Amino acid sequence: MRKFNLVDFAAHYRKGFRNHIVAVTEVPALMRRFKLYGCYATYFLYSDEVLSYVSVQAAESTPTIAGYEGKVWAFFLPIDLDHGDLTLALDAARHLSAFFVDGWGIDPDAFQVYFSGSKGFHLMLDTRLFGRVWPSKNLPLIFDSMRRHFVGELPEPLRETVDLGIKDRVRLLRLPNTVHEKSKLNKIILSLDELATLSADEIRECARKIRPLTMTDETGFVSRADVKENLAAVQFFQRIQRQLRKFTRKPFVYRFRRPEDLARLEFPCAALQRIWESHIESGYRNTALFV
Repeated sequence: MRKFNLVDFAAHYRKGFRNHIVAVTEVPALMRRFKLYGCYATYFLYSDEVLSYVSVQAAESTPTIAGYEGKVWAFFLPIDLDHGDLTLALDAARHLSAFFVDGWGIDPDAFQVYFSGSKGFHLMLDTRLFGRVWPSKNLPLIFDSMRRHFVGELPEPLRETVDLGIKDRVRLLRLPNTVHEKSKLNKIILSLDELATLSADEIRECARKIRPLTMTDETGFVSRADVKENLAAVQFFQRIQRQLRKFTRKPFVYRFRRPEDLARLEFPCAALQRIWESHIESGYRNTALFV
């Protein structure tokens, strides 16, 4: 997926905030340039097609990635859990983590858990778990459908913690070890043991200092782990794809060619000729047919 290596970088102190298309490999240096404060990037990656799109927008008004509808790809599927009561978001993160690790049996190296620095947690599933995930215009729709299915794995009181608003292809995600502008805490990586044992207050205390990332680069998007596909994840991904193809299939378009001479019509059968020559009252057209 080397062609899909561009992201939109944004920072609190950057002029204009976003619409800064760069290679994902350039993001760590930009994070340091802006002192690891309020830094974001799109979790979907783009090919250089996005540069042409932004250029066209610039010619008409201002350069912007908004409204881009091209193909995208992703290293990770993010699940954003948020709630005013951090304990509820923590419980949801624990339930989903158990579902992935114990239920699906995924390799913990393919699953990253972050405290967002404020009200919740980011769960990141390596897309290699799902087999070969190709760049697609429909990938945001697939990810959204997957998250909606994951909601069903949570107890009713915890379902509201899942943020289903991160479905568009230009959505930003806070970068690891950057400071949250309001809480002044860092977005930090958590081990599964910490997620299972630490309280919400203890996690906030941990977020006062940054933590090195060992399984990914500094962006949290590029994995350094050797991740294999997971059978349960592959089957789930393929099922979602089949369902979406069924519901998004384009309707069949009937194409009729006008006869050159309407005075000399030739019909392939008597039934069609009768339908053509008969008057059909409004509301009865669906009953007129021929075999």
